[in-house]
Amino acid sequence: MQPARKTVTVHAWPQDQYLAVQALRSAQAMAVISIATPATENRQVARSLVRSALREALAALLDRPAVSIVLTSPPGGAIYADSSVCQLSLSISHSPGVSIAAICQGAAIGIDVMQIEAITPGYPEWMRLAGEYLGPRVTAKLQSAPSATFPSAFAQVWTDFEAALKCLGLGLTEWSPELARQLAGCRVLALDLPANCCGSVATRAHVLEHHTHSTLNEP
Repeated sequence: MQPARKTVTVHAWPQDQYLAVQALRSAQAMAVISIATPATENRQVARSLVRSALREALAALLDRPAVSIVLTSPPGGAIYADSSVCQLSLSISHSPGVSIAAICQGAAIGIDVMQIEAITPGYPEWMRLAGEYLGPRVTAKLQSAPSATFPSAFAQVWTDFEAALKCLGLGLTEWSPELARQLAGCRVLALDLPANCCGSVATRAHVLEHHTHSTLNEP
């Protein structure tokens, strides 16, 4: 898994609906949308809102009524859309106040979002998580990060990690050399989000190369 060095456009839904659908129909074959949700840890409303947005986006892409789009989310598994027209990969992530969703044609995809303010004081605890899940190289970088930038640095590498796991269809897994080899097969990019959030999207195909603009965003 390579550090995120580019940012991917996030389309606000429904305001940027046209742009999101155009991205899906283009050579990019991928779009990321954001949906404003209640600022609470209770995700019931957020899940309903993001699924409604996904149905609307897929309906526009497939030229079908939104009510005909069937989304399935098996326990412990990734959400997917039943479609005989094209291969579609979906991924969703929630944070209080915002949910994000990625749609991709022809490639597995994973997405994750995190509020930077969620990285509360307690440096040893976060470093313990880094050591267990992010591996020695990333942990060493975090140890050298200034305290003022540590929350954003941790949030970025953690969402990189979570997005890549989702792309590979894996649950939260402690770091190992074998896991590192699997993660290395993912292309991970940062999301263009407000300053209080970090997010990442991961894919195992080249589609993201057409959907980004250059920026330095390395922890």
